Amino acid sequence: MPDNPLGPLAGRTVVVTRASHQAGPLATSLRERGATVVVAPALAVVPPLDGGQPLDDALLRLEQYSWVAFTSSNAVAATFARADRRGVRRRFARIRTAAVGPATAARVEAEVGRPVNLVPDQSDAAGLAAAFPDARADDWCFVPQSAQARPELVDGLRARGWNVDAVSAYRIVTPTLSDHLIADVSGADAVVFASPSAVRGHLSQIGSQGVTGKIVCIGRTTAAACRQADVPVAAVADGPTDAGLVEAVAAVLRADVRPAGS
Repeated sequence: MPDNPLGPLAGRTVVVTRASHQAGPLATSLRERGATVVVAPALAVVPPLDGGQPLDDALLRLEQYSWVAFTSSNAVAATFARADRRGVRRRFARIRTAAVGPATAARVEAEVGRPVNLVPDQSDAAGLAAAFPDARADDWCFVPQSAQARPELVDGLRARGWNVDAVSAYRIVTPTLSDHLIADVSGADAVVFASPSAVRGHLSQIGSQGVTGKIVCIGRTTAAACRQADVPVAAVADGPTDAGLVEAVAAVLRADVRPAGS
């Protein structure tokens, strides 16, 4: 139910496709604007198929790296959970950190207790690679990432002379939605995607029914995944944040004025 029945999104239904453990803040912000929110997780985060041994090995030799680069909050959570299990969290105090965008940076800062060293102006993997300083011959960057991670960060760093050790910290799977949830999704006014994985998972879940609501994406990489799947994008958030997504949804649905009585 909406928290504000008189808000600008009153009478509108918005689908949030984030993983269950990440959907809450965005859903709350949309409800505060009057929306009815359908939380339909298009992905779930699970351990990598390799059992996490490569991640353990990298953490145990953390002193060999000049930087660690994070491209998602999930990577941050998985990495520090494993670091705690191995008793090596303190070693992050001496390594420089980079984060793909503000949300990921905030998660890193909460874990290490200090500001990250690098957040690019362009909040995607290519932007992060381009923002890195020049590498020296003995510089290594540690990249804990999804098992299905796109290659832009690792390829971009290597093209700039960096030695890169990329390991799987987690993998993404697609949950099954109930028939009731699929029906709610099919009648929604807008669907919000915050990652390419959410796009792929959602399309897998809804099958032949297709996407009927206005599509709002958190950034250009996610929008590109929609277009590759022939799904039209109505808007891309001005910034890769929940606030940016909410404003983009509000703008799209304000422009989509429905006839009186509909």
